[in-house]
Amino acid sequence: MTLGTKTVEGSRDGALRTKMLERDSETLLKVELADAHCHLDLIHDSALIEDAIAYGVNTMITNGVDTASNIRSVGLADGKHIFAALGIDPEHAMLASEDELNFNVGMIRSSASKIMAIGEIGLDYREAQSDSEKDWQKRVFETFLGVAEELHLPVSVHSRDALDDVIKMVSAHNPERTHIHFFEGDVKQVKEIEALGCMISVPPFESGKRSRAIKEIGLERIMAESDSPVAGATPRDVEKAVRNVASLKGISFERAAEALTRNTKSFFNINRIGLRF
Repeated sequence: MTLGTKTVEGSRDGALRTKMLERDSETLLKVELADAHCHLDLIHDSALIEDAIAYGVNTMITNGVDTASNIRSVGLADGKHIFAALGIDPEHAMLASEDELNFNVGMIRSSASKIMAIGEIGLDYREAQSDSEKDWQKRVFETFLGVAEELHLPVSVHSRDALDDVIKMVSAHNPERTHIHFFEGDVKQVKEIEALGCMISVPPFESGKRSRAIKEIGLERIMAESDSPVAGATPRDVEKAVRNVASLKGISFERAAEALTRNTKSFFNINRIGLRF
């Protein structure tokens, strides 16, 4: 998708765009933000992406979840503000054939110079309930963990009702860098993740369980995400996640924004030289 000034009258995206673009320029952020996990290919009004960049969300990692969204995500990556991660998430993995899995592995290998991570991949036991469904999710997850090791790329992991198994598989494969997106774990699990050297990213929603975990993990292990438009409306909602982290850590919003943005750029190696787009 080419970013432009497209207007979608009468649509949810169009209404949201209009509301956002009416703000006074003084409301623009004075700090830089980074969105560690979003799905920009699902935001159909490109002006909403431009708006987020203008607001201060200067780095966005857009994640593919299946063949079509992987193709769109590569097309969106500009090497400046938008960076792509490719994978098959556990929900779509249950629908994917062996041929589709192999096709996406090939796409990742051929796009290795244009992508920053393997993602979104992982396990979701709310979606997979039978042993055979769980086994296939594990097979797909394991395949992508292997590709990440091969290409020396970080992984963006989805985990829902499956974090203990995710931790075991990540520990066994030991990819170069791992982050658990939309973190849902408890204090014990976040300590295990920290001990493995992994990161978590937190969404723009608060929960008591997540808040307790955030308090117990070092600031250097945290990133912020919008998961837009699935969770947040646009990447601008990453600001809510940063403000929540700042509150829980007892630090200023500016300090939290600086730290979480630095963590995200470092984790995804955003400033590496020689990207080819």
